[in-house]
Amino acid sequence: MKVGFSAYKLVTYPFSWAYRLEDMGFQGWEIVSEAKQRISRETLPEIKDIINSTNLKITVHGPFSDLNCATLNDPIWNETIAQFKQCIELSADFSDTMVIHPGVLSPLGNQVPDKAWDRNIEALRIICDHAKDYGVKICLENMPNMDKLLCRTPHEIFGMIEMVGRENLGMTFDVGHANTVKNIPGFLKEKHRFSHIHAHDNRGAHDEHLQIGTGIIDWKYILKEIKDFDGVVVIEGRSLEEGEKSLEFIRDWEKNNQ
Repeated sequence: MKVGFSAYKLVTYPFSWAYRLEDMGFQGWEIVSEAKQRISRETLPEIKDIINSTNLKITVHGPFSDLNCATLNDPIWNETIAQFKQCIELSADFSDTMVIHPGVLSPLGNQVPDKAWDRNIEALRIICDHAKDYGVKICLENMPNMDKLLCRTPHEIFGMIEMVGRENLGMTFDVGHANTVKNIPGFLKEKHRFSHIHAHDNRGAHDEHLQIGTGIIDWKYILKEIKDFDGVVVIEGRSLEEGEKSLEFIRDWEKNNQ
């Protein structure tokens, strides 16, 4: 399977570490558009230099800090959509996939959750329609077991995708997030609907992003289920070292299960 790396914990550092990914054995790089790695006109030259000097498959994780597709606060909602649109426009030349988070129930949204849900769907339709013009697929990610987050369960996320009704809206299956809601099998029953995968480990209660094989997730079961997945499996690591060990875990499993 094609394995990439996403350094969500390294967004406060410059991009220079990404030049090492291909030599480490990774085939892809998921750019997390946050902090110093935010995709902007200022950072584009360095991003493109890395891309042009490697054969890495590039995917993008859209911005998420302080943004909320489900907010009932119009200025925040409009800014959320605007930032996703800009990320699409700046990255479409080198990536046809952008991961986004669903919304969260604000204090007001918690009082009227149906309205917040509808607001999230409306935002996704606008984002997907914009992405279609650039040939980009939007991949909605399932969330960990944290209060007020939307799309934690298979029922929620696939229900939202169906209600949005856009062909270029897919799903990012986050293994670690699914483990915190104790429903990995429920998600895997719908594996034919996965467009993208995030891989990291935890001990079941929190979204820890541990090195693969150091938590409680049954990776032999997971890898057997997704071995024929034709998209990119992105290791979301806390460091390059942990990412490399996670990659070794996957490759060792593949060698022993050919």
